[in-house]
Amino acid sequence: MRTDSVPIARKTNASAEALLVATAELLSERGDLDVSFAEISRRSGVNAAMIKYYFGNKDGLLLALVERDAERPMAAMDHLLTTALPADEKLRIHISGVINTYHRSPYLNRVTHHLLNNASPDAATRVIDIFMAPMVNAYRVIIAQGVDEGTLAETDPRFLYFTIVGACEHIFFANSTVRHVLGAAKVTDRIKQEFSAHVTEILLAGLRPRPIG
Repeated sequence: MRTDSVPIARKTNASAEALLVATAELLSERGDLDVSFAEISRRSGVNAAMIKYYFGNKDGLLLALVERDAERPMAAMDHLLTTALPADEKLRIHISGVINTYHRSPYLNRVTHHLLNNASPDAATRVIDIFMAPMVNAYRVIIAQGVDEGTLAETDPRFLYFTIVGACEHIFFANSTVRHVLGAAKVTDRIKQEFSAHVTEILLAGLRPRPIG
């Protein structure tokens, strides 16, 4: 699998980018990863053989998509850590950013789990390096700051990763549930904003220090 060449192909070749855009669109429209090369080719207008040329195989294509989708949120998270904001405000901004990411790319968690469980060890390691490890490290930094400031309680950043991702992602995965529970065909911008405020308040309330005595 050509994992090393994927970012270069994507940045310098319009056909490779068109294939990623088409894949993202098709995955966003479905609740699974069952998207064929032929469908991607039709949507992108690029010959299906070019998928193997640029990405090696389907897992290479999915990994390139994860790398593309991770760029903006991971850069934003890195920048957030360098700001002078209080820790609880950093966490509030971050949670909103996670929800925005899943709103843009509702397939992202499904793709990362597929790569972790079914792709090559190198691809799985790359996914961990892109998402899991940086987020856990960021939570470790933010929690330590919050404990010093007295705004956040001690908590395991590894469990916090599962808490935040689990709380933020499911609404974008469960389209049928959204229809039945919210009476909406999809998660609109208004629903996203209300959901973001809801999740943020609940998570921050649970992370506040408990009074002593």
